[in-house]
Amino acid sequence: MGNLQSSSEPRARLHSAQCAVSTLLAVLLASAVLLSLLGHKLLTDWDEGIYAEIAREMQGRSWLVPQWNFQPWFEKPPLMFWITASFFKLFGVNEFWARAGSALSGVAIVGLLHGWLVRRGDRLAAWLSTLLLLTTFGFLHVARVGEVDVLLSLGCVAAVRGLADVADHRGQGWYWFWGGLAAALMTKSTASITVALTGILVVAVGRWGRSYFRTEFWLGVAGFLAAVVPWHLAIWHQFWLGVAGFLAAVVPWHLAIWHRFGNAFVSAYLGFHTLTRATEQIEGHITHWWFYLWVILVSASPWVLLFPGAIAQAFKRVELRPWAIFALVEIVFFSIVQTRLPHYIAPAYPALALVSAVYWADWLRQFAGRHPWTPQGFWLRVGLVAMAAWGIGALLTATPRKHLHSEWVNGRITHEEKESLVLLRDAFRTPQPEGPVLVWRESQPRSIATALFYTHRPVQQVQLQPLPADAVRDKYDFNPTMLDAAVMEQPRVILLEKSLVSRIPPGMEYTPIARGMQVELGTIRRAR
Repeated sequence: MGNLQSSSEPRARLHSAQCAVSTLLAVLLASAVLLSLLGHKLLTDWDEGIYAEIAREMQGRSWLVPQWNFQPWFEKPPLMFWITASFFKLFGVNEFWARAGSALSGVAIVGLLHGWLVRRGDRLAAWLSTLLLLTTFGFLHVARVGEVDVLLSLGCVAAVRGLADVADHRGQGWYWFWGGLAAALMTKSTASITVALTGILVVAVGRWGRSYFRTEFWLGVAGFLAAVVPWHLAIWHQFWLGVAGFLAAVVPWHLAIWHRFGNAFVSAYLGFHTLTRATEQIEGHITHWWFYLWVILVSASPWVLLFPGAIAQAFKRVELRPWAIFALVEIVFFSIVQTRLPHYIAPAYPALALVSAVYWADWLRQFAGRHPWTPQGFWLRVGLVAMAAWGIGALLTATPRKHLHSEWVNGRITHEEKESLVLLRDAFRTPQPEGPVLVWRESQPRSIATALFYTHRPVQQVQLQPLPADAVRDKYDFNPTMLDAAVMEQPRVILLEKSLVSRIPPGMEYTPIARGMQVELGTIRRAR
């Protein structure tokens, strides 16, 4: 027995070292794909600009209460904003670090999937999961923008990994589950409900008994009682310590904000952006119930062809079943939610990649066993076929992917808007007059979300005529005040359409700073 142990320990250490090296290589590959050229483009209007500005406003202000346009902002929990604000504080405020939290979350997801598979002895599936995920267009898109969905996905992946470990009778999986659920909830609040639903379904489908929460089985022989009770108690404590850690991570911030802001917090946090979004199609996002089937077809081509068989096989294997259940719960749940956006199902991509990688690896091993090709010839053929399939899929889905994922969706970003952001970014690299930046557009309202980030100060939309009493106002899109009321004796920076320069009222002095093709930047003040 002693010789057996002494010979098995080096093998175990070698296996652990090989797993670590394989996972490290996968992480380096993911870093090269997701971090390269991350900051070479301007932030896009809407979510990227809003989230970056919230993180920027945390500098020198409250880290407890998120703020946007220097007002309390309660639409999402603060975990991603804390991460981005930390990057800003350490490395400076720029586009790269505004997106780094999302990209590094994507790198971590690749490492988690790869490490989980390789430690189970399936290195082929581990590398296939890495390659599948890094060639899934939907995942690449969300991982390279400064939003919250990939950090949410990381929490979900950690939680599902925990369920898979518990299903394999590894009690420490409860730490992963509760920690992942806490991260997901502190990233996007009620979007984490899919993790809880997955846990309930995994327990129900697997018919988990008390053994999964306390001990796997009960040894009824008195002679073994001393061995059973400690393990039993350890598993019990792992579950409830995980619950306690989850509550400790989640409850304090929610209680502090609720105590300070009361119903204003509840209304913003759970009202419009949870209940209204779930029950109504808002903000012009009109889609059918099958919208996410189309999103997956377009965003995960050609690997979507593997998904049906992979999910069916995963239900037959206890350790893979939680991944398949989570992917289905994610898609079905957000199909029921009435407001549907492509990135809402981002957490499903890692789970689909993992079960598909196992399915594909099993098929390749069976196929290789039936054909007398050399290993080099076999893998060369597999690589060429996979590359050709991916290339064809990329060409066939290029146009619908651009419609789904590009910054041109709903006309939010136009050439004029990009020009505006460039003018603001360049001008505010040098000192400018104090006070809010005024934005004056008459042709079409534009979002001020990203303009706020590049000016580093409040932004106020203005116009000549007051809005009708029943006009719809939106703090991101269009909530103007009167130009006459906003212009002071001290100069204010103003961004306006070039055609409006001639309409500046008498009694106001305007001095241009920079001009673009359609808009220009200047200062405006009351004439003395």
